[in-house]
Order: sequence, then structure tokens, then C-alpha cells
Amino acid sequence: MAPRARTTLAHVAARSGVSPSTASRVLHGGAGVSEELAARVRAAAGALGYSVNRQARSLRRGRSEAIGLAVEDFTIPFFGRIVSVVEQAAHERGHGVLITCAGSGRSEEEAVESLMSRGVAGLVVGTGTSGAPQGHLDDVAREVPLVQVDVPGPSAVADTVGIDNAATGRRLTEHLLARGHERVLFVGSGPAALTVVQRRDGYEQAMRAAGLEPAAAWLGYDPTGVRERALAVLGQHAGATAVLSGVARTTMGLLSAVSALGRRDLAVAAVDDLAGADALSPGLTVLEQDVEAMAARAASLLFDRIDGHSGPPRHVELPVRLIERGSGELAPRRPQQTSSLLR
Repeated sequence: MAPRARTTLAHVAARSGVSPSTASRVLHGGAGVSEELAARVRAAAGALGYSVNRQARSLRRGRSEAIGLAVEDFTIPFFGRIVSVVEQAAHERGHGVLITCAGSGRSEEEAVESLMSRGVAGLVVGTGTSGAPQGHLDDVAREVPLVQVDVPGPSAVADTVGIDNAATGRRLTEHLLARGHERVLFVGSGPAALTVVQRRDGYEQAMRAAGLEPAAAWLGYDPTGVRERALAVLGQHAGATAVLSGVARTTMGLLSAVSALGRRDLAVAAVDDLAGADALSPGLTVLEQDVEAMAARAASLLFDRIDGHSGPPRHVELPVRLIERGSGELAPRRPQQTSSLLR
């Protein structure tokens, strides 16, 4: 006979009709759950033969010396920089760091739950995507100190650190418009990236304020497919004289596509810098977030909560810096025919 699959917390949550975070609070000693709901979760765990992680429960009842850090993708430099700064801040305070990734098909909820089950003293979450159940992090914030980084905006339950994404999209678009561009294309990863959606919204606001028609396209999340998608999009919008990349994960594929097409006349500007961007010809114009400052503030807010601060949720909004290197300062080519408008 095939061995029986191990029952997980997710199975218990599904059977009892609650979120994994709520099931974890019941089974690992957390508070804030009604007795009726707790009884339902315990009954589901008993029926499924779920075995509680005794070590995690003892940690939760005491105080773990580790904090948890959940990010979207370790391979993206933005998140790698966050990990480095938070880990260093934790080390200086004598805390370990448990790190998990919500990429590669793993949901934010699953990534966070894997850390919660280890009894962490607090959490920094920077996944930046939609898809987690409504209120998922609300439940987490009621149990441990929580700070969200790279967020769409303030939270009613947790401290947050981020930038004004809509203003960032507007500012970079206005920079291109000021150089005389009227046919500006926006590209980003996809609609699940909430901060990128806000940057697109800012781009569209700037275009419409100038009496121009916006045109936006999603290039996807898979680095191997972004270049091919960018080639197709640039072909569909051959009349564009400038293109704005809303996130670093799409910028490299976009630049590769621009080079392959020989479009040295196409102005390019991007949100977030890239390694080696200053060595390109022309260099890449970017609006750069201070990622290290963002991560440092997130760590500071978290340890403040761990040390006992109990005030209302705080939101820290950091500025961005425009770095002009030439690609975003190219003047638009003047088409010989008016038929080359964005399609």
C-alpha cells in the first residue's frame, strides 16, 4: 500500500473552514479565537490525526529569539537587499532570522504560516503581490509584531514601509513628457504586483493630464519569457518614442528587446536601478528607491514592537531619487507620417 500523505495545517484549516493562521493560533497556543471556533479546529485536527508541533508551541508560549522574513523572490535584487539589511539589523540585536520565499508558486499565506509555526518573535513581510485571503495578515498581526515592506499603502493592523507608487509613476512619465515625448508606453510585470499597478495608474494619470492616450502592457513574471513578450509588445506599439518600465524584473528583458530591435532612438526610463545600468550606452535613467533605508526602517519598527511599543499602526513613506543617465533624456524622433501613433 502507498504510504499515507502527512496531514498538514492547511488540511486542518480547510476542514474546519478557517484560515491556516487561525488554525495555527488554536493549535499552537495563540489568543484571539472564540471557543466555538477553537473547538471546531481541534475537532478537525483530531479527525485528521494532525500532530501538533510541540517545539513550535513551546516557543510560542515563551519568546523566540528569531524573527521571520517572508519575501517574494530571492533572485530579485530588490528583495535580496531587504534580506541583507534586515538580517544585519537582527544580528546586531542578537536575533536570528528565519527566511522564506513566496515565489515559485508558493502563496504569501503559505510562506508566512511556515514562519508562524516556528514561533517567531515577529515578522517582516515583503511579498508585494495580491492573492492572499482577505484579512490573512490581519490575523497574523494580532498574534505577533508585523511590519510590511514595499506596500501599496498604509495598513489598519500593521506597521508599513514603502513609497508613493502612483506619484512615482507620474513623476517618471512627466520626465519623459518634458522631453517632448507624446507616445509613451508603460510596461510592468502583471496585475498581481499591486505596487506596479499603482505605478501604472500614476503613468495613466500623467498621460491623460497631458491630453494623451496611455498604452500599457504586462510582460509577465518569468524572467525567461519577459524578453520575448517585450519584443512582441514593442512590435505592436512601433510608434512609441519612449517606454517606461514599472519594475526592475521587467527592465532587463525590455532592454534586451530594445537592443535586439536596434531601437537606439527609443527613450527608456525605469523604476529601480539595475547593476551595471550606468555602463549601458546610453546609461539607464531610473527613479531609485532607497531599499536599504526601507529595510532598515522596517527592522527598526519591528524591534520597537518586539520591545513593547503598542501604539497604532505606523506608515513610513520614503522618497525616491531620479538618476538621469541619458536613456530617459533622448528626444523623440519625429515620424514622417502620423500613422505611427500607438496602436
